[in-house]
Amino acid sequence: MKAIHFAPVAALSLVAIAAPLPALAQTRIDCDSREYQYNFCTTPDGVGRARLVQQRSRAACIEGRSWGWDRRGIWVSGGCEGTFEYAGLRPAGPAAAGARVITCESRDYRQEFCDIPEGVESVTLARQRSRAPCVLNQTWGWRGNGIWVSQGCEGDFEVVTGYRPGRPPSQVGHLVCESRDYRYSFCDTGRIRDAQLVEQRSQAACVRGRTWGVERNGIWVDDGCEAEFRVITR
Repeated sequence: MKAIHFAPVAALSLVAIAAPLPALAQTRIDCDSREYQYNFCTTPDGVGRARLVQQRSRAACIEGRSWGWDRRGIWVSGGCEGTFEYAGLRPAGPAAAGARVITCESRDYRQEFCDIPEGVESVTLARQRSRAPCVLNQTWGWRGNGIWVSQGCEGDFEVVTGYRPGRPPSQVGHLVCESRDYRYSFCDTGRIRDAQLVEQRSQAACVRGRTWGVERNGIWVDDGCEAEFRVITR
């Protein structure tokens, strides 16, 4: 499992006095500078403003020096690993034209999948309802036929459907599935054709057929495997 680093006191003080974000759709994203290299984390709904919520690295996260943002996303460097809250470019409130709001809930901290039969083109977290954080690609995400949530995340999601006459929905998506305490876990994805391991996040090995596999409606993991998977729907 990924080690947790405690932030220096000075960095936490900077976070505490950061100005609140404007009244736009807000969500959180983790962005890590691995091996002290530059990394850019793209956000699906753009960035109108961002702030550091939690520093998770020993290396300092200093805005303008080891992290920053532009309209496309958030960048980090110099070993900074942090959780960032950002306001998307689209104002919060009524759903945009062609979009609708769907509530999806992870009950009892289990992986849940909210099916959207007409297909999905894009999803934005409009409002977090749970105390547990809703972090894109960690505790929630989406693929061509719906939204998945896990670890207690419950939120209202603004969904732009992918249906167009004569055009099938997206066929690929990503999700994270975790074997907690080395126990078997099943992550419901709705009907899928196959899945591929994108990134192993645990120290325990993720070996297909041994510690993870694919079933008709999801992915299973066991023996401590935690990973991000690429899901293929057709």
